[in-house]
Amino acid sequence: MAKTRRAAAAGKASTSELGAARRRDLLEAAYTLIAEKGLEGLRTRDIAARAGVNISTLHYYFGTKDALLVAIVEHVTDKFGEERKPASPGAASPAEPPESLRAHLERAWRSFQDHPHLATVLQELSLRAQREPAARTAFRAVHKEWNLGVEQLVRQGARAGQLRSDLDPRAAAAVITSFIMGAMLQLGIDAGAFDFHHVSGELDRWLAPAPGKPSRGRKA
Repeated sequence: MAKTRRAAAAGKASTSELGAARRRDLLEAAYTLIAEKGLEGLRTRDIAARAGVNISTLHYYFGTKDALLVAIVEHVTDKFGEERKPASPGAASPAEPPESLRAHLERAWRSFQDHPHLATVLQELSLRAQREPAARTAFRAVHKEWNLGVEQLVRQGARAGQLRSDLDPRAAAAVITSFIMGAMLQLGIDAGAFDFHHVSGELDRWLAPAPGKPSRGRKA
């Protein structure tokens, strides 16, 4: 009896893993096709064909166009997510100090290097979000979370004396995320014409305490 239960549990886990893998394959196929053809040229049959499944399988995992679009937004932001999300407040151990703002910018840069199509696909989805309520809602949630995370980095940096003490954390976070979004646009147009490290270094200097006047932090 116990063996039967273990076998049934193993079978469910295997089925679940297969389903998750197939879903990822479909989303990765959509990601690649958006990079190649843009959202206007995206067809569900092409996604299914690229993933090596039939169209009914795609409809099984994503029942509506809105559901597919939201899932694509989540899939694409996940590619950027590991580079984008700073550690949650209180989550870091003594051996793992909180991420610095400079590290966050570097990680954002690496995400574009690791995923060459990322800037192009994010641009396509950002434009669609201006017209599609489902995509706009998904992007709004992602953007809100990102800004809150960067705001926390700004507070930490000010307390540690790495950033100016007179910064407004919320406004500074908006400037930083807007910088990364602007970098995304420029990298998508001409990667060779935009020196991310040089420009982000200038942003560092704007945010840093004045020489000889170390920050004492601000009450938040």
